[in-house]
Amino acid sequence: MKKKDVSVKNIETSIRESFKSQNSASFVFFLDKDFSAFKGHFPHYPLLPGIVQIEMVLFCIKKLLNNDALKIKEIKKVKFAKPIFPKSQVNVEIIQRDLSFKAVVKCGQDMCSQIAIEII
Repeated sequence: MKKKDVSVKNIETSIRESFKSQNSASFVFFLDKDFSAFKGHFPHYPLLPGIVQIEMVLFCIKKLLNNDALKIKEIKKVKFAKPIFPKSQVNVEIIQRDLSFKAVVKCGQDMCSQIAIEII
């Protein structure tokens, strides 16, 4: 069985390519079945890893602030409620308070995760 390439660079590229639009602090992604983070997580039952959801939130914050150099200082709280599957439209809503951000990740009307982070 051939090992699938799931490097951070591939995931970052997939996140960038899946980004479709920005409307103030609301971001929309479409994750097709070939989105690199689905490879190997899990075989025959692909779902989006939690760490990729956190990276998507960071990507949105970077877009919102127009600063690609931002990094996560602290993950304050994470709650994963529902899985995200291939061929999903994912909406990320960002609320900012100084350098702290709260994000709600949704598929349709379903809340999939809530993420609170602080950036530097």
